[in-house]
Amino acid sequence: MRSRSLFAVLATAALMFSAVAIVNGKSPQVTTVVYDDFSADGGYTLATYGTKWSNIYGLGDMDPQAGSDTRSFSDGTFAIADAPFRTSYDFSVYDHLKYIAISNSTFAVPTNGSLTFSSDIAAQTPGTERHHVVHGTYGLPGSYPTGAPYKAAVLQGQQAGAVMNMVSFDTGQLFDWFISGDRAFALIERLPSSVTGNTTDHSSPNWVGPEKMYTQIIVEVPAAANVTHHVAITYSRAPGMVSSTVEYFLDGTSIAKVNNVGIPLDRQGQSYTGIYPSLGAGEDLRTKLNSFAIGHGTFSLLDAFPFQWCETGYPEACAKSVSIPTSERLFGQGVNAHFDNFSVTTKTGN
Repeated sequence: MRSRSLFAVLATAALMFSAVAIVNGKSPQVTTVVYDDFSADGGYTLATYGTKWSNIYGLGDMDPQAGSDTRSFSDGTFAIADAPFRTSYDFSVYDHLKYIAISNSTFAVPTNGSLTFSSDIAAQTPGTERHHVVHGTYGLPGSYPTGAPYKAAVLQGQQAGAVMNMVSFDTGQLFDWFISGDRAFALIERLPSSVTGNTTDHSSPNWVGPEKMYTQIIVEVPAAANVTHHVAITYSRAPGMVSSTVEYFLDGTSIAKVNNVGIPLDRQGQSYTGIYPSLGAGEDLRTKLNSFAIGHGTFSLLDAFPFQWCETGYPEACAKSVSIPTSERLFGQGVNAHFDNFSVTTKTGN
């Protein structure tokens, strides 16, 4: 029986509410709804799951035809046994997605207010190693071992993590929590248009290439092993704000806060783990981030940014492409996780 943090228990008990909070004489409207708690009077099935979530990038390690689909709802959570990982791709970001599901619903961001996604995650990551080093060679997908040698130490959560995503497909902007064996990290990134498919027109203001895309791990922190952690991410904006902000909470404590969402941390002079430096100045997204979907899954993050992105006219990005063989991507690591109590809180007004 997995244990649960006290905060997670209290948070779960308080999920179903709608309230008005009075602040400085004003009355912002705060509403919280449970998107999925995986309980349907004991009758929750994969069909039920499919009404809430879609696997738009495929099932990854969960291949029913190969008998490897381990998804279960028997204990009232979404449980997934994905250890060890079984699939790898030396192409773009697709090695990262061992399993991912995206909410069928999207949720609007108030023009003046905030949107918060939260959930409970319990994760074990057997096979991960402290100070693990990944080896490859510089070059395009599948070029290993013809290029110059590449190696990099990767964090525990990069090797294997259970993840909650807050994603805007219109812009490619993501906010993620990675929970691993006894560590956790907050990640902020903007995916290129080649991944999100929001446009193929390079002249479009919505096109995202090296000048705008980035992936950066903000901070890594200890996370007690073998307990359920309550994670939350809040995106906020207001008409009078010069930028928008995102804040990450772990078990009720604020762990990280980023201003000027859309501008890479290194371009702001803001401290972060150093994983990974950006290629461009980014773009302030305060007026463009109008809705988000929720995601969850099992991930690895072993590649080097810009994750094999390479097009004519972008020699700097192409020169940073790294090819990593399957033997370095799969070394016995994986994730066994439980997800529960996905909720959405909308605050309108200040």
